[in-house]
Amino acid sequence: MVQLLHTPEGVKDYYNGECADKTALCRRIMSTFSLYGYQEVQTPTFEYFDIFNAERGSVASREMYKLFERDGETLVLRPDFTPAIARCAAKYYLNESLPIRLCYQGNTFINNVSLQGRLKESTQAGVELIGDDSAAADAEMLALVVDCLKSAGLTEFQVEIGQVGFFNGLLEECGISAEAAEELRTLIENKNYFGVEETLQAMNLPKEISDAFLTMPQLFGSAEQVFAQAKSLTRNTTALAAVDRLEQLYEILRLYGMEKYISIDLGMLSNYQYYTGIIFKAYTYGTGDDVVTGGRYNHLMIQFGKDAPAVGFGIAVDTLMSAMQRQKITREVPAAARMILYRPDQLAAAIRLSTALRGQEITVHMIEEQESGLESYIRYAEENHIGQILRPEPENAPRVLWIHPEGNGEEGGAG
Repeated sequence: MVQLLHTPEGVKDYYNGECADKTALCRRIMSTFSLYGYQEVQTPTFEYFDIFNAERGSVASREMYKLFERDGETLVLRPDFTPAIARCAAKYYLNESLPIRLCYQGNTFINNVSLQGRLKESTQAGVELIGDDSAAADAEMLALVVDCLKSAGLTEFQVEIGQVGFFNGLLEECGISAEAAEELRTLIENKNYFGVEETLQAMNLPKEISDAFLTMPQLFGSAEQVFAQAKSLTRNTTALAAVDRLEQLYEILRLYGMEKYISIDLGMLSNYQYYTGIIFKAYTYGTGDDVVTGGRYNHLMIQFGKDAPAVGFGIAVDTLMSAMQRQKITREVPAAARMILYRPDQLAAAIRLSTALRGQEITVHMIEEQESGLESYIRYAEENHIGQILRPEPENAPRVLWIHPEGNGEEGGAG
Protein backbone atom coordinates (compact mmCIF):
# COMPACT_ATOMS: atom_id res chain seq x y z
CA MET A 1 0.00 0.00 0.00
CA VAL A 2 3.05 2.30 0.03
CA GLN A 3 2.28 3.51 -3.50
CA LEU A 4 -0.87 5.25 -2.21
CA LEU A 5 1.37 7.83 -0.53
CA HIS A 6 2.55 9.06 -3.92
CA THR A 7 0.69 11.42 -6.24
CA PRO A 8 0.10 10.57 -9.92
CA GLU A 9 2.64 11.84 -12.40
CA GLY A 10 2.26 15.52 -13.24
CA VAL A 11 0.64 16.70 -9.98
CA LYS A 12 2.11 17.70 -6.63
CA ASP A 13 1.30 18.54 -3.04
CA TYR A 14 1.91 21.96 -1.52
CA TYR A 15 2.34 22.02 2.25
CA ASN A 16 3.75 24.01 5.16
CA GLY A 17 5.71 27.09 4.10
CA GLU A 18 5.47 26.40 0.36
CA CYS A 19 1.68 26.36 0.49
CA ALA A 20 1.66 29.58 2.53
CA ASP A 21 4.02 31.18 0.00
CA LYS A 22 1.81 30.15 -2.92
CA THR A 23 -1.30 31.50 -1.20
CA ALA A 24 0.46 34.79 -0.46
CA LEU A 25 1.71 35.05 -4.06
CA CYS A 26 -1.81 34.51 -5.46
CA ARG A 27 -3.13 37.12 -3.05
CA ARG A 28 -0.59 39.70 -4.26
CA ILE A 29 -1.40 38.97 -7.90
CA MET A 30 -5.16 39.21 -7.36
CA SER A 31 -4.66 42.44 -5.42
CA THR A 32 -2.75 43.90 -8.38
CA PHE A 33 -5.58 42.89 -10.71
CA SER A 34 -7.99 44.72 -8.43
CA LEU A 35 -5.91 47.89 -8.61
CA TYR A 36 -6.56 47.96 -12.37
CA GLY A 37 -10.31 47.54 -11.88
CA TYR A 38 -10.67 43.81 -12.61
CA GLN A 39 -13.44 41.90 -10.82
CA GLU A 40 -13.03 38.25 -9.91
CA VAL A 41 -15.18 35.52 -11.45
CA GLN A 42 -15.14 31.76 -10.93
CA THR A 43 -15.91 29.21 -13.64
CA PRO A 44 -16.49 25.45 -13.12
CA THR A 45 -13.60 23.03 -12.92
CA PHE A 46 -15.25 20.96 -15.66
CA GLU A 47 -17.29 22.10 -18.63
CA TYR A 48 -18.85 20.65 -21.76
CA PHE A 49 -16.26 19.45 -24.25
CA ASP A 50 -17.71 21.73 -26.92
CA ILE A 51 -16.50 24.82 -25.03
CA PHE A 52 -12.93 23.80 -25.95
CA ASN A 53 -13.50 22.04 -29.28
CA ALA A 54 -11.19 22.39 -32.27
CA GLU A 55 -13.13 25.33 -33.71
CA ARG A 56 -12.32 27.37 -30.60
CA GLY A 57 -8.59 26.95 -31.27
CA SER A 58 -7.77 25.94 -27.69
CA VAL A 59 -5.89 22.91 -26.30
CA ALA A 60 -5.75 19.83 -28.55
CA SER A 61 -8.44 17.25 -27.76
CA ARG A 62 -5.88 14.51 -27.08
CA GLU A 63 -4.44 16.62 -24.23
CA MET A 64 -7.75 17.06 -22.38
CA TYR A 65 -8.96 15.01 -19.43
CA LYS A 66 -12.43 13.77 -20.43
CA LEU A 67 -15.29 12.35 -18.40
CA PHE A 68 -18.95 11.65 -19.03
CA GLU A 69 -22.23 12.78 -17.53
CA ARG A 70 -24.94 10.26 -16.75
CA ASP A 71 -26.75 11.17 -19.98
CA GLY A 72 -23.61 10.54 -22.03
CA GLU A 73 -22.51 14.16 -22.62
CA THR A 74 -18.72 14.55 -22.79
CA LEU A 75 -17.18 16.82 -20.17
CA VAL A 76 -13.58 17.95 -19.78
CA LEU A 77 -11.55 19.24 -16.89
CA ARG A 78 -10.84 22.88 -17.73
CA PRO A 79 -7.66 22.95 -19.90
CA ASP A 80 -7.74 26.68 -20.68
CA PHE A 81 -9.41 29.61 -18.94
CA THR A 82 -9.97 31.90 -21.93
CA PRO A 83 -12.85 30.00 -23.61
CA ALA A 84 -14.45 29.46 -20.19
CA ILE A 85 -14.32 33.17 -19.38
CA ALA A 86 -15.62 33.98 -22.89
CA ARG A 87 -18.60 31.69 -22.31
CA CYS A 88 -19.25 33.24 -18.90
CA ALA A 89 -19.00 36.81 -20.20
CA ALA A 90 -21.30 36.09 -23.15
CA LYS A 91 -23.90 34.65 -20.79
CA TYR A 92 -23.91 37.33 -18.09
CA TYR A 93 -22.70 40.46 -19.94
CA LEU A 94 -24.36 39.93 -23.31
CA ASN A 95 -25.83 43.44 -23.57
CA GLU A 96 -22.99 45.32 -21.87
CA SER A 97 -21.53 47.87 -24.29
CA LEU A 98 -18.76 49.26 -22.07
CA PRO A 99 -15.49 47.38 -21.45
CA ILE A 100 -15.73 44.41 -19.11
CA ARG A 101 -12.77 43.67 -16.82
CA LEU A 102 -12.71 40.17 -15.34
CA CYS A 103 -10.03 38.28 -13.42
CA TYR A 104 -9.76 34.72 -12.16
CA GLN A 105 -7.66 32.26 -10.21
CA GLY A 106 -7.87 28.47 -10.45
CA ASN A 107 -6.38 25.28 -11.82
CA THR A 108 -6.11 24.01 -15.38
CA PHE A 109 -5.66 20.37 -16.40
CA ILE A 110 -3.63 19.40 -19.48
CA ASN A 111 -2.58 15.82 -20.15
CA ASN A 112 0.72 16.73 -21.76
CA VAL A 113 3.59 14.41 -22.64
CA SER A 114 5.10 13.00 -19.45
CA LEU A 115 8.69 13.39 -20.65
CA GLN A 116 8.31 17.19 -20.70
CA GLY A 117 8.39 17.28 -16.91
CA ARG A 118 5.53 19.78 -16.74
CA LEU A 119 2.70 19.78 -14.27
CA LYS A 120 -0.57 18.40 -15.62
CA GLU A 121 -2.54 20.29 -12.99
CA SER A 122 -1.33 23.86 -12.63
CA THR A 123 -2.56 27.04 -11.01
CA GLN A 124 -3.24 30.04 -13.18
CA ALA A 125 -4.25 33.61 -12.38
CA GLY A 126 -5.27 35.94 -15.17
CA VAL A 127 -7.39 38.72 -16.59
CA GLU A 128 -9.60 39.34 -19.61
CA LEU A 129 -10.49 42.80 -20.95
CA ILE A 130 -13.57 42.45 -23.16
CA GLY A 131 -15.06 45.11 -25.40
CA ASP A 132 -12.00 47.30 -26.07
CA ASP A 133 -10.08 46.91 -29.34
CA SER A 134 -7.63 49.78 -28.81
CA ALA A 135 -3.86 49.76 -28.60
CA ALA A 136 -4.33 51.36 -25.17
CA ALA A 137 -6.14 48.20 -24.01
CA ASP A 138 -3.22 46.09 -25.25
CA ALA A 139 -0.84 48.37 -23.37
CA GLU A 140 -2.91 48.04 -20.19
CA MET A 141 -2.47 44.27 -20.39
CA LEU A 142 1.29 44.55 -20.66
CA ALA A 143 1.55 47.17 -17.93
CA LEU A 144 -0.46 44.87 -15.68
CA VAL A 145 1.86 41.96 -16.49
CA VAL A 146 4.87 44.05 -15.47
CA ASP A 147 3.22 45.22 -12.24
CA CYS A 148 2.19 41.67 -11.32
CA LEU A 149 5.72 40.33 -11.78
CA LYS A 150 7.13 43.21 -9.78
CA SER A 151 4.59 42.55 -7.01
CA ALA A 152 5.86 38.97 -6.89
CA GLY A 153 9.34 40.31 -6.17
CA LEU A 154 10.94 39.85 -9.60
CA THR A 155 13.38 42.50 -10.76
CA GLU A 156 14.87 40.74 -13.80
CA PHE A 157 12.34 39.65 -16.40
CA GLN A 158 11.42 40.35 -20.00
CA VAL A 159 8.08 40.53 -21.81
CA GLU A 160 8.30 39.52 -25.47
CA ILE A 161 5.57 40.75 -27.81
CA GLY A 162 4.60 39.31 -31.17
CA GLN A 163 1.81 39.97 -33.69
CA VAL A 164 0.10 37.04 -35.39
CA GLY A 165 -1.23 39.45 -38.04
CA PHE A 166 2.24 39.65 -39.57
CA PHE A 167 2.42 35.90 -40.19
CA ASN A 168 -1.23 35.72 -41.27
CA GLY A 169 -0.69 38.55 -43.74
CA LEU A 170 2.15 36.66 -45.39
CA LEU A 171 -0.02 33.53 -45.53
CA GLU A 172 -2.65 35.46 -47.52
CA GLU A 173 -0.31 35.54 -50.52
CA CYS A 174 0.80 31.91 -50.37
CA GLY A 175 -2.23 29.78 -51.14
CA ILE A 176 -0.75 26.87 -49.16
CA SER A 177 -2.80 24.24 -47.30
CA ALA A 178 -3.73 24.52 -43.64
CA GLU A 179 -1.43 21.60 -42.85
CA ALA A 180 1.53 23.28 -44.57
CA ALA A 181 0.78 26.57 -42.83
CA GLU A 182 0.70 24.80 -39.44
CA GLU A 183 4.02 23.09 -40.15
CA LEU A 184 5.57 26.43 -41.09
CA ARG A 185 4.08 28.05 -37.99
CA THR A 186 5.62 25.42 -35.72
CA LEU A 187 9.06 25.68 -37.31
CA ILE A 188 9.11 29.48 -37.03
CA GLU A 189 7.88 29.38 -33.42
CA ASN A 190 10.66 26.93 -32.54
CA LYS A 191 13.25 29.18 -34.26
CA ASN A 192 14.16 26.26 -36.50
CA TYR A 193 15.82 28.28 -39.26
CA PHE A 194 17.04 25.30 -41.27
CA GLY A 195 13.67 23.57 -40.98
CA VAL A 196 11.95 26.71 -42.29
CA GLU A 197 14.42 26.93 -45.15
CA GLU A 198 13.90 23.29 -46.16
CA THR A 199 10.10 23.59 -45.98
CA LEU A 200 10.05 26.77 -48.06
CA GLN A 201 12.20 25.21 -50.76
CA ALA A 202 9.59 22.48 -51.18
CA MET A 203 6.77 25.06 -51.42
CA ASN A 204 8.28 27.02 -54.33
CA LEU A 205 6.90 30.38 -53.15
CA PRO A 206 7.74 33.82 -54.63
CA LYS A 207 11.15 34.98 -53.41
CA GLU A 208 9.84 38.02 -51.48
CA ILE A 209 7.40 35.91 -49.45
CA SER A 210 9.89 33.09 -48.97
CA ASP A 211 12.55 35.53 -47.72
CA ALA A 212 10.07 37.10 -45.28
CA PHE A 213 9.15 33.72 -43.79
CA LEU A 214 12.81 32.75 -43.62
CA THR A 215 13.66 35.94 -41.72
CA MET A 216 10.86 35.59 -39.17
CA PRO A 217 12.78 33.32 -36.73
CA GLN A 218 15.36 36.12 -36.46
CA LEU A 219 12.89 39.02 -36.15
CA PHE A 220 13.39 39.67 -32.45
CA GLY A 221 15.20 42.20 -30.30
CA SER A 222 14.90 45.95 -29.81
CA ALA A 223 11.66 47.47 -31.02
CA GLU A 224 12.96 50.04 -33.50
CA GLN A 225 15.26 47.55 -35.22
CA VAL A 226 12.55 44.87 -35.58
CA PHE A 227 9.95 47.36 -36.85
CA ALA A 228 12.27 48.69 -39.56
CA GLN A 229 13.37 45.24 -40.68
CA ALA A 230 9.79 43.88 -40.77
CA LYS A 231 8.58 46.77 -42.94
CA SER A 232 11.35 46.13 -45.43
CA LEU A 233 10.31 42.50 -45.92
CA THR A 234 6.80 42.84 -47.35
CA ARG A 235 4.25 45.09 -49.01
CA ASN A 236 1.32 43.06 -47.71
CA THR A 237 -1.18 45.46 -46.12
CA THR A 238 -2.25 43.02 -43.35
CA ALA A 239 1.34 42.37 -42.30
CA LEU A 240 2.25 46.07 -42.39
CA ALA A 241 -0.87 46.94 -40.37
CA ALA A 242 0.29 44.47 -37.73
CA VAL A 243 3.64 46.23 -37.48
CA ASP A 244 1.94 49.65 -37.28
CA ARG A 245 -0.21 48.39 -34.41
CA LEU A 246 2.90 47.20 -32.57
CA GLU A 247 4.49 50.62 -33.03
CA GLN A 248 1.40 52.29 -31.53
CA LEU A 249 1.51 49.86 -28.62
CA TYR A 250 5.20 50.47 -27.97
CA GLU A 251 4.70 54.24 -27.85
CA ILE A 252 1.96 53.84 -25.22
CA LEU A 253 4.22 51.55 -23.18
CA ARG A 254 6.75 54.37 -23.18
CA LEU A 255 4.12 56.50 -21.44
CA TYR A 256 3.89 53.82 -18.76
CA GLY A 257 7.69 53.90 -18.46
CA MET A 258 7.90 50.15 -19.01
CA GLU A 259 9.82 49.90 -22.27
CA LYS A 260 12.88 48.50 -20.48
CA TYR A 261 10.94 45.29 -19.81
CA ILE A 262 9.74 44.96 -23.41
CA SER A 263 11.22 43.32 -26.49
CA ILE A 264 9.64 42.46 -29.85
CA ASP A 265 9.58 39.00 -31.42
CA LEU A 266 7.68 38.68 -34.70
CA GLY A 267 8.75 35.05 -34.85
CA MET A 268 6.61 34.29 -31.79
CA LEU A 269 3.54 32.31 -32.85
CA SER A 270 1.05 30.64 -30.51
CA ASN A 271 -0.43 27.15 -30.58
CA TYR A 272 -3.76 28.72 -29.59
CA GLN A 273 -5.52 29.53 -32.83
CA TYR A 274 -7.98 32.03 -31.36
CA TYR A 275 -5.36 34.80 -31.15
CA THR A 276 -5.86 37.53 -33.76
CA GLY A 277 -3.48 40.34 -32.82
CA ILE A 278 -0.72 40.81 -30.30
CA ILE A 279 0.57 37.82 -28.39
CA PHE A 280 3.08 37.99 -25.58
CA LYS A 281 5.07 35.91 -23.13
CA ALA A 282 7.08 36.86 -20.05
CA TYR A 283 10.30 35.15 -19.04
CA THR A 284 12.64 35.28 -16.08
CA TYR A 285 15.70 33.27 -15.18
CA GLY A 286 15.34 30.16 -13.03
CA THR A 287 12.91 28.42 -15.39
CA GLY A 288 12.95 27.54 -19.06
CA ASP A 289 9.21 28.05 -19.41
CA ASP A 290 7.28 31.29 -19.77
CA VAL A 291 5.67 32.63 -16.59
CA VAL A 292 3.00 34.63 -18.46
CA THR A 293 1.21 34.06 -21.78
CA GLY A 294 -1.48 36.16 -23.38
CA GLY A 295 -2.80 37.97 -26.42
CA ARG A 296 -5.70 39.49 -28.29
CA TYR A 297 -8.59 37.31 -29.48
CA ASN A 298 -11.20 39.35 -31.32
CA HIS A 299 -13.22 36.50 -32.86
CA LEU A 300 -13.68 34.10 -29.95
CA MET A 301 -16.49 35.88 -28.11
CA ILE A 302 -18.80 35.79 -31.15
CA GLN A 303 -18.70 31.98 -31.02
CA PHE A 304 -20.56 32.26 -27.71
CA GLY A 305 -23.03 34.87 -28.98
CA LYS A 306 -21.38 38.17 -28.00
CA ASP A 307 -19.57 40.04 -30.76
CA ALA A 308 -16.81 41.79 -28.83
CA PRO A 309 -13.02 42.13 -29.09
CA ALA A 310 -10.96 40.91 -26.15
CA VAL A 311 -7.43 40.67 -24.82
CA GLY A 312 -6.06 38.87 -21.79
CA PHE A 313 -3.29 36.86 -20.18
CA GLY A 314 -2.63 34.11 -17.66
CA ILE A 315 0.16 33.83 -15.08
CA ALA A 316 1.57 30.33 -14.53
CA VAL A 317 1.71 30.54 -10.74
CA ASP A 318 3.59 27.26 -10.20
CA THR A 319 6.25 28.18 -12.78
CA LEU A 320 6.58 31.65 -11.27
CA MET A 321 7.03 30.14 -7.81
CA SER A 322 9.72 27.80 -9.11
CA ALA A 323 11.62 30.74 -10.63
CA MET A 324 11.29 32.74 -7.42
CA GLN A 325 12.69 29.86 -5.38
CA ARG A 326 15.69 29.52 -7.69
CA GLN A 327 16.25 33.28 -7.55
CA LYS A 328 15.96 33.07 -3.74
CA ILE A 329 13.17 35.65 -3.74
CA THR A 330 11.27 35.49 -0.47
CA ARG A 331 8.35 37.53 0.67
CA GLU A 332 8.08 37.08 4.42
CA VAL A 333 4.67 36.17 5.75
CA PRO A 334 4.14 38.34 8.87
CA ALA A 335 4.66 36.31 12.03
CA ALA A 336 1.46 37.54 13.63
CA ALA A 337 0.18 34.27 15.08
CA ARG A 338 0.55 33.16 18.71
CA MET A 339 1.36 29.81 20.27
CA ILE A 340 -0.23 29.13 23.64
CA LEU A 341 1.97 26.52 25.31
CA TYR A 342 0.16 25.15 28.33
CA ARG A 343 0.48 22.41 30.93
CA PRO A 344 -2.53 20.15 31.60
CA ASP A 345 -3.52 22.13 34.70
CA GLN A 346 -3.53 25.36 32.62
CA LEU A 347 -6.14 24.22 30.07
CA ALA A 348 -8.93 26.52 31.30
CA ALA A 349 -6.62 29.56 31.26
CA ALA A 350 -5.33 28.57 27.80
CA ILE A 351 -8.88 28.40 26.42
CA ARG A 352 -9.75 31.83 27.88
CA LEU A 353 -6.61 33.35 26.39
CA SER A 354 -7.08 31.74 22.97
CA THR A 355 -10.70 32.90 22.84
CA ALA A 356 -9.66 36.47 23.65
CA LEU A 357 -6.92 36.49 20.99
CA ARG A 358 -9.14 34.98 18.31
CA GLY A 359 -11.68 37.67 19.16
CA GLN A 360 -8.98 40.13 18.05
CA GLU A 361 -8.60 38.09 14.79
CA ILE A 362 -5.21 36.76 15.86
CA THR A 363 -4.32 33.22 14.81
CA VAL A 364 -3.70 30.93 17.78
CA HIS A 365 -1.97 27.54 17.99
CA MET A 366 -2.87 25.82 21.29
CA ILE A 367 -0.32 23.14 22.19
CA GLU A 368 -0.13 21.08 25.35
CA GLU A 369 3.47 20.92 26.49
CA GLN A 370 4.92 17.44 26.09
CA GLU A 371 8.65 18.09 26.15
CA SER A 372 11.06 19.90 28.42
CA GLY A 373 12.80 22.87 26.88
CA LEU A 374 11.59 25.37 24.29
CA GLU A 375 13.75 24.34 21.33
CA SER A 376 11.25 22.14 19.52
CA TYR A 377 8.43 24.63 20.05
CA ILE A 378 10.54 27.52 18.77
CA ARG A 379 11.36 25.50 15.65
CA TYR A 380 7.64 24.85 15.13
CA ALA A 381 6.90 28.55 15.61
CA GLU A 382 9.49 29.61 13.04
CA GLU A 383 8.15 27.11 10.48
CA ASN A 384 4.56 28.27 10.98
CA HIS A 385 5.01 32.06 11.07
CA ILE A 386 4.26 32.34 14.79
CA GLY A 387 5.34 35.58 16.39
CA GLN A 388 5.16 34.73 20.11
CA ILE A 389 4.99 31.75 22.43
CA LEU A 390 2.83 32.49 25.47
CA ARG A 391 2.31 30.70 28.77
CA PRO A 392 -1.24 31.19 30.16
CA GLU A 393 -1.56 32.25 33.77
CA PRO A 394 -4.84 31.62 35.63
CA GLU A 395 -4.92 34.99 37.40
CA ASN A 396 -2.38 37.19 35.63
CA ALA A 397 -1.47 38.29 32.10
CA PRO A 398 0.16 35.57 30.00
CA ARG A 399 3.92 35.17 30.26
CA VAL A 400 5.89 35.63 27.00
CA LEU A 401 8.31 32.73 26.57
CA TRP A 402 9.67 33.68 23.14
CA ILE A 403 9.35 36.44 20.51
CA HIS A 404 10.16 35.97 16.83
CA PRO A 405 13.28 38.09 16.10
CA GLU A 406 11.98 39.37 12.74
CA GLY A 407 8.26 39.82 13.23
CA ASN A 408 6.36 39.46 16.48
CA GLY A 409 2.98 40.67 15.23
CA GLU A 410 2.59 43.27 17.97
CA GLU A 411 -0.50 44.75 16.37
CA GLY A 412 -2.71 42.49 18.49
CA GLY A 413 -0.78 42.47 21.71
CA ALA A 414 -0.58 39.43 23.95
CA GLY A 415 -4.20 39.52 25.07
